[in-house]
Amino acid sequence: MQSYQLVQDTNAWPNQVLVEARSQIHAIANYIDNVLEELTSFIHIFNDGIDSDALYNLLDQHLPNGPIADEKKILIDDILRLATLFEATTKSGKIKLQLEIVTTDMCRLFHADYYRQRLLCTYLGPGTEWLDHSNVNRNALGKGRNNNIVKDETAINRANTFDVLILKGQNFGEGELAIVHRSPPIIRHNKTRVLLKIDE
Repeated sequence: MQSYQLVQDTNAWPNQVLVEARSQIHAIANYIDNVLEELTSFIHIFNDGIDSDALYNLLDQHLPNGPIADEKKILIDDILRLATLFEATTKSGKIKLQLEIVTTDMCRLFHADYYRQRLLCTYLGPGTEWLDHSNVNRNALGKGRNNNIVKDETAINRANTFDVLILKGQNFGEGELAIVHRSPPIIRHNKTRVLLKIDE
């Protein structure tokens, strides 16, 4: 029996990048540590709203079993909670959910992407970095040099593991500037990231 609850409160998250500053959820961290070598990336698209029972079952089938059964369930419940909160916040019927196992330097350059809104939660490894609008030289975007994009490197925002971010993208509109961000480099530190990404 699933223990997650569907979210009805559309005002649950503030209108900012960091919507939840969270401490480590020990059961999830322990589960990932135990099954990391077996984990593979997951992707599913809902075109008419999230079917929570279907998503629960898909994740349960995809994710490997760990030595403590409840730990896997706690991860699934957390993903479902974040997905339903994101759906309620964005009021979007089309949702793309990915759980990515990242072992490369995905996006080392600060950039803005073409989506409306994206939720990010890093379950393992360093979290996403982003810039306040006042710290961006937008004329330098797409030209290959972070030091030209970032006005003050000491003011770069960095999410902690388990923090929840919502980034507005280029397609958001409504007079909002897209959030400029990047994935932290991990190859030179021999790190792996487990990243939840939900797009509308």
